[in-house]
Amino acid sequence: MSSRTRNILFTACVILAVFALIYHLIGIFYKINDSPVWRHALFIFINIICVYGLLKKPGWFTWFFGILLLQQWYSHGSYIGWYWKNEHRIDWISVAVVLLMPAVFMLLLSEKRSRVTTDSS
Repeated sequence: MSSRTRNILFTACVILAVFALIYHLIGIFYKINDSPVWRHALFIFINIICVYGLLKKPGWFTWFFGILLLQQWYSHGSYIGWYWKNEHRIDWISVAVVLLMPAVFMLLLSEKRSRVTTDSS
């Protein structure tokens, strides 16, 4: 994958992280789901870290994002099943999170691999 393509994809990821940050910010002032206010506040902080990490790509961020990916699979993966079983509907936000986060993680790994290759040349 070219550097230009990776930069475009990282920009799209930053935009998605900003949307998630705004969603959780709204969740502090208005009840948008069943999550408590403290959880929205926590994810505002996490989304700020993600925006920073996706822009600057520090070495630690890939592992931070990997742990977040596992937490989101558990959390949003559970929501998918719960909503379908109890409300007979699809939670599209959870579906998007479960599908997109692994792609972002793979993009981060690709960037890390690219930096190692470039540094050793």
